[in-house]
Amino acid sequence: MSVHTEPHGEDPDPDDLSSDSPSFYFEVADLINTLILTPSLTNLIPNLPTFHTYTSLTAPSKVLYIRLYLRKRAWLKSETLNYKEVPDISASIQELVNSALLQKISDDTENLTVSELLETFSARKLRDLCKSLQLQSTGNLTSMKNSVLRMCKKQRSLFGGVSYTTQRVKKKCCELLEDMVKISETPAVVLDKVLIASFPQHLLLYEEDEKMLMTGQHNLSRILLSQFQVTRKFPTYKISCTKPLFSSSHQLETFLSACQLEAHCHAHTQKHEWEKIEEILNDNLPRYKEIVKTWQGSNEKPRDVHLLRFTEEWVITRVMRQGLAALQRLRKYEEAASLIELLLGYTPMWYKRGSWWENLALIHHFHLKKPEVARTAVLAGLADPLTSKDSRIALELRLSKLDRKFTPEFTFEPKTVNIDIVALEGSGSAANSKKIWLGDNNGETVLCGVEDVTLNYYINNFNFKEGFHCEGSVLSTLFSIFCWDILFSDVDNVFYNQYQYSPLDLNSRDFYTNRKKQFDDYFAHLSELSEQEISDLVTNKWDLYHGTGCDGLNWDLFSDADQCARCVVCITPSKLVKLFEIYVEDVRGKRSGVPDLSVWNYETREFAMVEVKGPGDSLSNKQRVWLRCLDEIGIRAELCLVKAISSKKLR
Repeated sequence: MSVHTEPHGEDPDPDDLSSDSPSFYFEVADLINTLILTPSLTNLIPNLPTFHTYTSLTAPSKVLYIRLYLRKRAWLKSETLNYKEVPDISASIQELVNSALLQKISDDTENLTVSELLETFSARKLRDLCKSLQLQSTGNLTSMKNSVLRMCKKQRSLFGGVSYTTQRVKKKCCELLEDMVKISETPAVVLDKVLIASFPQHLLLYEEDEKMLMTGQHNLSRILLSQFQVTRKFPTYKISCTKPLFSSSHQLETFLSACQLEAHCHAHTQKHEWEKIEEILNDNLPRYKEIVKTWQGSNEKPRDVHLLRFTEEWVITRVMRQGLAALQRLRKYEEAASLIELLLGYTPMWYKRGSWWENLALIHHFHLKKPEVARTAVLAGLADPLTSKDSRIALELRLSKLDRKFTPEFTFEPKTVNIDIVALEGSGSAANSKKIWLGDNNGETVLCGVEDVTLNYYINNFNFKEGFHCEGSVLSTLFSIFCWDILFSDVDNVFYNQYQYSPLDLNSRDFYTNRKKQFDDYFAHLSELSEQEISDLVTNKWDLYHGTGCDGLNWDLFSDADQCARCVVCITPSKLVKLFEIYVEDVRGKRSGVPDLSVWNYETREFAMVEVKGPGDSLSNKQRVWLRCLDEIGIRAELCLVKAISSKKLR
């Protein structure tokens, strides 16, 4: 058994809210209370009743438990715990101990070794321990710990052997550490599963802390708490489920096991341990071949494909993708090509197919020197209806290199604007560093990024009055505001509890098809609105929903409803609808590649979107696709190339 302690005198869980703000932790406590009493979770988590004692706790004790749950699962000094929501820490600690949700270190000595206990000691406490054991109490922490451990191994007492001495040392340790507490492991694991089973979509996000990724801490701290700090209002919708997220505890456990594998792969990737990822790949390859074989042998299109994300097979496919990256790092290109062909047999992960075809063609053409095989891969990719537009550009470019007679169909070149901006001398010269640009803010020189200085330049020189650097946020925000009622309309198996900020199928191809008639009818109506009517619609939507949480919607993007309405009027209703039609068919894919800047002038009704590129930067294929789409629907779209002028020239 291992013991971890947090740094002495340091609280890694600060209260970010001001002292007079109502704490959202009480609302989180109510949320957890609701979740653990959900009937469907009882069959998924057999030992759920062990956590039911939480429901009878007082409100401050519930908040204390949540606070401690969100910290590292380590021994904590109770005297350092100080939360404004918990007026009597001692009483709440005792209530949690009585409910078996918290344990004191004195209650766990049988499971801890002397070495593990010593890891919880500060320097002062360790000196006190050495003095009480009549050992040398000077020197550093390591030397004092070693003195205590040698005593346990060598010194024998009058009434017993080494084991008696060890028990005596343990007793002394607990006397000095009696104020240390830790979350009980079994109830914490139960809460992990409750949160993961309730919000599995958040577990599929990468997390630097591999251990946290596999616990409910990830879901609660990274998603729910961050959202609660912004808004505590959830959208209103009907929960209509004909199919559970997890049909059995076995499905939940296999999903968690697969996520654990992915977490291991991600940890190895951070350390560039490619051989270890290859081992995981090889261990799970037979299982994945069975998964692909099952899909290839099925003629029925499954319903609710978006729920596949919460299955073992989906996460194992993600593990295979990390294995593919490792094989290429290890220059095992034959194995990599075979793995790509296997991945292409798993059709549900449609959004990766284009990049897999690109990768397969690249490996055969460049690494394996098999141009004919590469050409076959390119043609297969171009014939695949699930290949995205940006991947088609890359495949056509590859084909033009393989066949000099072939002319790519995508030949669009955006309008280009060249501007010269002063850059701070010496910035951007180090590896992975960015240039720092000198911008103007009401006559004052400020340091900023290339997008912000370009935004300022456009407003000052190109007759635009308003704008911001927001990339895809402007599109997702406008889409959410205008299409709110459809986003949260009654669709089966997309809302599973009252704590969701979006339907679960939002990032799937089914999102549009599940609501096709609603979207088509609404877009037809929207495109016919006058300027006054669409302005009024913005105001009504803003008043109805402002402050309510919604994935992809940034309420702080526009200063108010009037600014949002001015932006929409400049876009025009018909062009706004065309933007939405592009976006809604592939919300996941269309979030990226949207130009950096959105600028407009309400007086002249001008609107433009600008992709900004600094020195040495170039357009991605996704950005090219977006610039062409904008151009085709009649929205001014430009590529702005920024050239750096040395600040020395200003002297």
